[in-house]
Amino acid sequence: MTKPEVQPGKVFDQRASFGKLIFLAVISIALCSFGPLSVFAPVPLILAFLLYGRLTTLAIGGVTTTALWFISAKYPVPFVIGGMYLTALLYAILIAEVILRNINPVKGLITSGLILVTLVGGTLTAANLSGKVSVKEELSKSVTKLLTMVKEQNKDNEAMNASGDEARAFQDLLSKPDELSNEIFAILPSIIFVFAFFGLWVSLYMTLRNSMIWRYKHLYAYSLKDLINFRAPEFFVWPLIVSLVCVVGADYGLPKLAETIGSNLLYCLGVFYLFQGFGVYNAFLQYLRIGGFLKTMFVVFTLVMAYKFLAILGMFDLWFDFRKFFTNKKKDEGDIL
Repeated sequence: MTKPEVQPGKVFDQRASFGKLIFLAVISIALCSFGPLSVFAPVPLILAFLLYGRLTTLAIGGVTTTALWFISAKYPVPFVIGGMYLTALLYAILIAEVILRNINPVKGLITSGLILVTLVGGTLTAANLSGKVSVKEELSKSVTKLLTMVKEQNKDNEAMNASGDEARAFQDLLSKPDELSNEIFAILPSIIFVFAFFGLWVSLYMTLRNSMIWRYKHLYAYSLKDLINFRAPEFFVWPLIVSLVCVVGADYGLPKLAETIGSNLLYCLGVFYLFQGFGVYNAFLQYLRIGGFLKTMFVVFTLVMAYKFLAILGMFDLWFDFRKFFTNKKKDEGDIL
């Protein structure tokens, strides 16, 4: 546990106002409508919880979600935005409670992730068992609709109609929606798991990175370092070995189910090794004395383009402890990302 950080009282305008609360809600909606940036949508809502309290933020969140769904039904606004906003609100509730209850960020991340996975998985399982909704059929419909839309948008695209291997592979993918939906359905448990934990980690990371905004109101006993120094338990190596045996063994006589189980397990474990690998990568950037906006760009680029490398790095860190090689001592660069 790190020493609580007490922020100066006049860093920000600390006067709470209804206008600022609405602004945070609007920013969250805007992030929900920008594809990949939706991963940051819970952060403004978390700040609202910390600055304005649970009841006020829940009320605004409920009104906003209802308004979004109503607008989507009446006007040509994507209905998915309302669902994404509701998801962001759920993420925000879980992360805000970690800080409000003064829980260690790693413990809070694990607990919140398990709650979210259980909630989503339980809801889908209950809906599937009820017989009213078939998750596999709904997924197949969504994939078919998406591939049809891609075909329409690219029917005049010369690259798509070319005769190269990549073009043929792309055309083959578009022509087999059922095969693609089956592959996605097979790894659906790991998709839910990875998106739940990664989304919560990003939200918690950004909230702690910008802690000077809210620390004057909540003396949280932990800092960003407690989250970044995450280490996967050593016993994770055993399920990791099992997952690799299942994936590789599927090519040497094991049933197809073994590959499905191994792939899901490998992805679920991989998200924790990704967090550990990011901690090593952060220590490396500090060792090189890279900070500020440049460090932000390195972090974002690596998370998007080299997440598999970070996961592998985190896995090997179990044996080599790479952090011990980065001995530079550098003062913290501040909380604003």
